[in-house]
Amino acid sequence: MKKSFFALLLIILSPVVSFCQTGKDVTSVIKDITIYTREAQIEREATVQLQQGQMVLNFTGLSPYIRKESIRIEGDGSFIIQNVQHQNNYLNRLEKNRELESLSNKIDEIQGKIELERTWVKILNDKLDFLNTNKLITGKDQSISPDAFNSLNTIYGSNLETLTLEILKRERVLKEYDKEISKLNSQIISLNNKSDLPSGTIIVSIDAKQARNAKVKLSYLVDNATWYPTYDIRFTGSDKPLTVTFKANINQNTGIDWSDVNITLSTAKTNISAQIPALEPNYLQYYYPSYDARGDVTSALQGRVAGVEISEAPSMRIRGVASVKPGENPLYVVDGVPYDDISHLDADEIESVSVLKDASATAIYGSRGSNGVVMVTTKKDKDNSSIPMTITSKREISNEYTITTPQSINSNSKTSTIIFKEIRLNSTYEYQTVPLLSENVFLIGRVADWYKSDLMDGEANIYLENSYVGKSRINTQQFTDTLELSFGVDNNISVKREKLTDFSQSQLIGMNRKVTVAWKITVRNNKSYPVTAKVTDQVPVTTTKEIQVETIELSGGKLNEDTGKVEWSLDLKGGEVKELILRYSVKYPKDKNVIIDR
Repeated sequence: MKKSFFALLLIILSPVVSFCQTGKDVTSVIKDITIYTREAQIEREATVQLQQGQMVLNFTGLSPYIRKESIRIEGDGSFIIQNVQHQNNYLNRLEKNRELESLSNKIDEIQGKIELERTWVKILNDKLDFLNTNKLITGKDQSISPDAFNSLNTIYGSNLETLTLEILKRERVLKEYDKEISKLNSQIISLNNKSDLPSGTIIVSIDAKQARNAKVKLSYLVDNATWYPTYDIRFTGSDKPLTVTFKANINQNTGIDWSDVNITLSTAKTNISAQIPALEPNYLQYYYPSYDARGDVTSALQGRVAGVEISEAPSMRIRGVASVKPGENPLYVVDGVPYDDISHLDADEIESVSVLKDASATAIYGSRGSNGVVMVTTKKDKDNSSIPMTITSKREISNEYTITTPQSINSNSKTSTIIFKEIRLNSTYEYQTVPLLSENVFLIGRVADWYKSDLMDGEANIYLENSYVGKSRINTQQFTDTLELSFGVDNNISVKREKLTDFSQSQLIGMNRKVTVAWKITVRNNKSYPVTAKVTDQVPVTTTKEIQVETIELSGGKLNEDTGKVEWSLDLKGGEVKELILRYSVKYPKDKNVIIDR
C-alpha cells in the first residue's frame, strides 16, 4: 500500500519537478516572418550547446502574444523532444526598471560634470571682467611711461588670449554634455513608451544523445501583426499600359522589434490547429418558400441557409461568428446594397443567398461585417416561378508575396509601407464628359480581366502623368470582368456647351405653347494624338400626356427614350474640333408653367 502511495505521489509531483527544473536560457534569432491579415508566423533559429542526457531549454525574449497551440519545434536529429511548454515571464519589467535606473544615473553623472564646467566658465569670465576693469582704471587719471604701458599691454594681451580660449573650450564641452543628456532622455522616453509587457518563453525538455552543438528551429503564430494592400495606379499615356504598384502596409505590436528579417506577405487564413476539421454531410433538398406565423423573410431562411440561425426576435445569427455586441444581427446586402433589415423582402423574390464571415466579411465591409454578411440576390424582373434556392460558399484565394530584401519593422503603432510588386495592366481609355453638369473632360480607363493580376481589396492612389488626381477603391467582389478607373480631369481636352438663341423660340399654337430649345456642344482635342470621347447630354422626358417632347436634331447621337439621355461617341484627331447640335421642342398648355431651359 505504501509503495502504491509513493508511486502515485511521484507521478503527481513529476511534472512540477520537471517544470521547476533549472533550464538553460537560449537566445534565438528571427529568420523569417510570414505576415497574414490578422497575425504573423515567426520562424526563429538558435544554436545550443547540448549536454548528454536530459535537459531543459528556455527560449527567452519572445513575444507575449504567442498562440501556444501554434508552437512547432524542430531539431537536427541529435536530441529527442520530450515536452514543450509556454509561459510569459514578468521579470523583464524589473530589467526595464534597472535600465531606467542606469540611464538616470548616467544623466546625474553628466549633470555633475556640467555643473563643474559651468563653475569654471563663471570663474574665467570673472577673471576676464577683472582684467578689463583694471585696464580701464590704469591710465585713466594719470599718465604712464612707455615701458610701463608695454609691460601692462603684454600682461593684458597674454591673459586675455588664455582666458578667452579656455572659456571657448569649456563651452564646447558643455555642448557635448547637453547632446549626451538629450540622447539619454530620448532612450528614457522610448523605454517609458513601451508598455510593461511580459516576455514570452518557450520551455523545451529534451533528451540529448551526446554533448554537441545543435541547431533548433522554432515556429509559432503571434497576434497584433497585420497587413493590408494599397496601390498606386499611374497613367503615362493612352498608348501605354497602366503601371500598378503594390504596397503592403504593415503594423506590428508584438512586443518584439523585427530587425533585418525576411518577410513574406500572405492572404491565406491561418489554420493553426493540429486537429483535422470534421466534414459534415451537405444535404441537398428542394426549397419551397413559405412564411411562418411571424411572416418575415428571415424566418423563411431558417433551415434553408447553412450556418444561419433564427431566434425569436426575430433576428438572425451566423454560426461561427462571435458577435462584437451580443444580439446584433449580421449585415444584409441585397443586390449589392447594404441593409440592416430585410423584413420588407418577399421570400418569393429571392433567387440566391450566400454567407460571408470572418475575414471575408470584414475585408469587404469593414467593421459592419464583423457579425457576418448575408448576401441576397433577388430575381428582379425574372420569372417569379418557384425554383430551388441556390446556396453558394465563397472561399478566399491564397497568394504569397516574398520581399526580396530584409526588412526592419519596430513594435509600435506606426505603419510601415513596403513596395512589394509592380505590374503593367493593358487598358483601353476613353474620355467622358457631361457638359450639362460640368464643362470638364474626364479620362476613364477600362481594364479587362483585371482579376488575373492578383489584385486584392484595397485603396488606390490614382496618378495622371505624375499628377495626383484622387483615390479609388478596388473591390474584388464586384461582378464584372472590367475594372473602371477615373483618372480625373484632363485639361488637354476641352468642352463647351452654349445655347443657340437663333434656333430657340417660343410660340403659341392654339391652346398650347411650343418652346424650341437648341444647344451647341463644342469638343476640342488639344493633344497631338487621336482620342475617343463620349459626350452625354439629355432631352427632357414627359410624365404626362399634356406635355409633348419632340426631338428635332441630335447630330447622330443615340437617344434613350426612357431616360432622355443622349450619347455621342467621337473619334477626335490631334487638334480636331467637333460640334454637336442638340435641338428639341416642348408643347404644353399655355395656361401652365413648365421649366425647360437647361
